[in-house]
Amino acid sequence: MKPEDREDGEGFFRDLGLNFRNPELLEFLAYWIAKRGARQFPARADILPREIIHLLPWVQMYDVIEGGKEFQIRLEGTALSKLIGSKTLCGKPLSTLPAGVFKRMQTALNWVLEARAPIRTDAAQTTIPGQERYGIEACFAPLSDNGSDINIIIAVSILEKHK
Repeated sequence: MKPEDREDGEGFFRDLGLNFRNPELLEFLAYWIAKRGARQFPARADILPREIIHLLPWVQMYDVIEGGKEFQIRLEGTALSKLIGSKTLCGKPLSTLPAGVFKRMQTALNWVLEARAPIRTDAAQTTIPGQERYGIEACFAPLSDNGSDINIIIAVSILEKHK
C-alpha cells in the first residue's frame, strides 16, 4: 500500500492512484475529467444523466453539509436502493443507511473531502446486509457549484461477485 492510500482497519481501502479493475469506473472517471475541463471540479449542472444512462443504477450523490459535518443523500441508483431494501433514501441523512454501509460511506466521503480529488475505494466484502458474497469497488468524485467548495460528491459503486 502506498503512503497516500488508506485502509479503515476493516478491509475498506482508498486508492488515490485510481487503479480501477472495473471498466465502468474507468469510464466514469474519464467522464468526470472531461466535464471538469480546466477547472478543479465540475459542477452538478455539468453531469447529464442521459450521458451516463447505463451507469445510473449504480450512481449516488451526496450533499456536503457544513463542509462535511453531515451528508445528505441526494440521489441513489435503483440497483443500490434495491440491494439496501429501501424505496428511496433521497433527501435523508447519510445516517439513515444501514450501520455498516453508513460507516463506510461516511469514511469514503470524508476521504474525498480530504483528497479534494476523485478516489477509488475497494473492499473484498460489502457491508450491505444480505450481500456479503459480493465485493465492491467504487469511484467517488467531488463536484462544486462555485469552483472551489465541494458541495456534492458523486459516486459509482459496482458490486463484484466472489469467484
